Amino acid sequence: MDTRALRDFIRLGRFPFLLSGFVPFTAGGLLAFLLGARFTPAQFLIGYAAMAAAHLSVHYSNDYFDADADRFVETTPISGGSGVLAANPGLKPAALFSAVALMAVSILIGYFFVTVYGYPVVFLVFGIAGNLLGWFYTAPPLAFAYHKLGEITNMITFGLLMPGAGYFVAMGTLDAAFFAFAVPLCLYGLVFITSVEIPDREGDIAGGKRTLVVRRGRVFGFALIALAASLATAALTAFALTDFFAPVDFWPVALISFIPLGIALLGFLNRCAERACALPFAVANIVGYFLFQGLVVVYFALVAVTG
Repeated sequence: MDTRALRDFIRLGRFPFLLSGFVPFTAGGLLAFLLGARFTPAQFLIGYAAMAAAHLSVHYSNDYFDADADRFVETTPISGGSGVLAANPGLKPAALFSAVALMAVSILIGYFFVTVYGYPVVFLVFGIAGNLLGWFYTAPPLAFAYHKLGEITNMITFGLLMPGAGYFVAMGTLDAAFFAFAVPLCLYGLVFITSVEIPDREGDIAGGKRTLVVRRGRVFGFALIALAASLATAALTAFALTDFFAPVDFWPVALISFIPLGIALLGFLNRCAERACALPFAVANIVGYFLFQGLVVVYFALVAVTG
């Protein structure tokens, strides 16, 4: 593999987007710690390594199985894949091999974690399920993104699997507190994937994807994003009002949620069906999503350090 091909192969992995998994994983782990869990940094890092390998596998497998569809999509900072395989199809075998190898690495790390720390085998099942969900997001015969299930898959991935893995690593189980926290996170997962789908509508139509934005249009997408962000803020406010997560004060989390909510409402007020005018608001939604996730992690970390 020459230098240019190596650069393309690295781009194919879209390593910066691993943050979209690391941040909710960390949020789950920190919440468990604040609720009384005790775990070591080594546990956290090994647990995350299993999920990171799975997440990276998805990047390679998605670009591999989306290669034909991505020919019709103009890559943006938030969507359209890496664009590498459309320009360099000779890397397709390497992409497929990497995806499968990373899945195997993820499962092996999960097995090591369960064995070393004496965790229930359900943690390994959790990791295997995450790998399979990511693989079949675009891989046949299930190809969730092509069969009207892409949004649900993303909600499960970023609302349950990633934060759930972090919580599980720390707490050793998934309890009512986690599943309550997962409700707004799943809603933000819907905000995330719908925003990603907005710029790609025409390309996804040509490529055969059956996303919500393909079926219902961009205007509907902005309305759905605003609704999901509103429900997420309502859920977090309810947690704060009821002290559901005591001793953790959820008012700061509820207040932080007004950032993605405000951006989502702005996008809804300026909703349009054309790609050019919709793209900036879709990008803004992704920025709001990461701001919320990142600030929540910062808040949890500060409470953990000072509390």
